Amino acid sequence: MKIAMPERPTMTVSEAAKYIGVSAPTMYSMTEREDFTALIRVGRKKLILRTRFLDWLEKQADKR
Repeated sequence: MKIAMPERPTMTVSEAAKYIGVSAPTMYSMTEREDFTALIRVGRKKLILRTRFLDWLEKQADKR
């Protein structure tokens, strides 16, 4: 029997870049913005909180 795993609450910068269709360097630059609140650091690793990232994307769309 296969058990469905819930979606992870975080994604890597590369995963986030693929999700929105930008390059990894572009996504890394986005994580440095003051208004980007979805980033957490685990040691040297950067992770992006999925729900905050999606909220941030919606706010960006509302600014246009």
